[in-house]
Amino acid sequence: MAWLTRSSKFTLLTVALALSLAVNLPAQVKAQASFSLGRELIEKIPNHWESYLSEFNPPSDGENGTPSDLGRPGGTRGGNIASGGTMAPKCQKSNLKNPVALVPSSGMGTTVAEYPTFSWYMPCMESASGLDLEFVLKDAIGNEVYSVKYPLPDTVDAGIRSITLPTFVNLPPLEVHQNYDWQVRLIDPNNSSNNIYIDGAVKRVKENPNLAERLKQATPQQRVVIYVNDRLWYETLTTLLELRRQRPNDENLAEAWHKLLTSVGLDPIAKKPLFEQASRTNN
Repeated sequence: MAWLTRSSKFTLLTVALALSLAVNLPAQVKAQASFSLGRELIEKIPNHWESYLSEFNPPSDGENGTPSDLGRPGGTRGGNIASGGTMAPKCQKSNLKNPVALVPSSGMGTTVAEYPTFSWYMPCMESASGLDLEFVLKDAIGNEVYSVKYPLPDTVDAGIRSITLPTFVNLPPLEVHQNYDWQVRLIDPNNSSNNIYIDGAVKRVKENPNLAERLKQATPQQRVVIYVNDRLWYETLTTLLELRRQRPNDENLAEAWHKLLTSVGLDPIAKKPLFEQASRTNN
């Protein structure tokens, strides 16, 4: 290379730098786009999810006006079902001793899904062996539409669990414009006074004509924005929850998750641990 002039060496260096920038540019653009989408998602989530809904009146405990349907117990196990009287070494102390349904303050969330996904926070539990976890879906007049029961392991890790209504058990899809109630029950077969249940409600609404088209080309983050704009609670929660599980170190997603839960009064859950993907109850 001794025959190269200083000018030609400079030209080669310039070309090399240009090629390097060209290779790295897509990654930089992708990162910038992802950051912009993350900020847009945060901005689109309302401060109060139900502020526009006059038809929903959150139930009150009669004392301080706070919703009373989150973690409503039928009894507790040794003071609370999470500890069984003594705290397991792996269970960190928490002010959340019972499960909590991830639903708006009114208890009612909307969906366009025929078979939606429901989520709740599960506290850390020791000595849970012998207890059953039961999920029950009822129609507006109290008829049981679907139920499934699982035995709990000896120790239950804290985190968020989800269950999707199955399509493989001849379960009919949710009807449009119909309300349904769902419950998660922790059952002690030997002592019903220890039973705890939490509940929420779901209403399947008619899908906007262009929703499918908008979703077709959207990224998962863009889908969350679309669901937020249409105030589809269950789609918003489920999609954002999956993103948080897939990208736990994404600060924008963490902030969006916190804002979403805070918008429905669930800020105590916002920084609680998430289970891994395999934690879906019926997977």
